[in-house]
Amino acid sequence: MSVRIDVPSSRPFHYRKRTLYCDSVALNALAEEHGTPLYVYSAGQIRQRFGLFQEAFAERPFTICYAVKANSALAILRLLAEMGAGFDIVSGGELERVRRADKTALKRVVFSGVGKQVWEIDAALKAGILLFNVESEDELALLAERAEALGVRARFALRVNPDVFADTHPYISTGLREHKFGIEIGLARGIYRKALRSKWLDAAGVSVHIGSQIRAVEPFAAALARVAGLVGELREDGHDIRYIDAGGGLGIDYSDSPTEPRFDPARKVKDYAAALRKVSATLDAHLLLEPGRFLVAQAGALLTRVLVVKRNGRRRS
Repeated sequence: MSVRIDVPSSRPFHYRKRTLYCDSVALNALAEEHGTPLYVYSAGQIRQRFGLFQEAFAERPFTICYAVKANSALAILRLLAEMGAGFDIVSGGELERVRRADKTALKRVVFSGVGKQVWEIDAALKAGILLFNVESEDELALLAERAEALGVRARFALRVNPDVFADTHPYISTGLREHKFGIEIGLARGIYRKALRSKWLDAAGVSVHIGSQIRAVEPFAAALARVAGLVGELREDGHDIRYIDAGGGLGIDYSDSPTEPRFDPARKVKDYAAALRKVSATLDAHLLLEPGRFLVAQAGALLTRVLVVKRNGRRRS
């Protein structure tokens, strides 16, 4: 079970007289009322983080497509849908969760992920999602085949690999040439040209995602600069590129150490927006952003209960 608390706060979890609170609500009271285990989320915190992106990117057309993999709780999806969010999904199951949260939000879904199955592609086509972020030439061929079978045109963006280094953990870095994700940016123009032969494919955008938990904004700008160059070439070839998906990956601070610099989420989003704006200002395209962790990671807690204290020799657990 989960409980949503709708009180705005920049730091929702804090102690008062040795009692842990989420915003203004004592968590021990929630545990007594609802039982444990219990997930508790601060709707105020999520609203505040979402609002930072809305304010920072207000000068241009954009959609915040929340990365559902960060937390797929229906209460969170409904809250974000109420604020006008789109959704970045990686499976048919996540598509169904968006449907259950708010059917109208299906039109604001981008379908990413490396292993899309036929039934998932079909479900997304029938739902009329905004965009497929395609990972390979083989996947693009499958998308065309399923679109023809269903008699609908599929909007897509190739996820290009810009060969940009992001200073993060190597297991969550995805923007270098040797990484398995996306299509090498130098090969993308030829694949887009092939797509012109199919009346079932609509090359509507270009997508990039260079990794997760990235604290510096410069790698995002470098990746988008390479995408901007590709967009110019694609428009010369006759493609109607309307969307640029800048991906997600903006990192947060997990440390409460007094020796570490204070993490300022508002400043971080402003710097991120300024970096992207600098390289995309001349592009007449709708910007898609896919924050996940940044919106929800510091807004939730799992409440559990100590049932027994076990002694095993010197060990106490």
